[in-house]
Amino acid sequence: MPDEMVIASVAHANGLPLYTTDPNDFTGLEDLVRVQPVQRP
Repeated sequence: MPDEMVIASVAHANGLPLYTTDPNDFTGLEDLVRVQPVQRP
């Protein structure tokens, strides 16, 4: 989970949504960053 926290903090600090193929990794962070699930091509 430490890598996910770094990714989430960078998205939050820059006011960006967090695009991920595994939104479950970011459960509980919805108040801090907008988690946007995507599918792999």
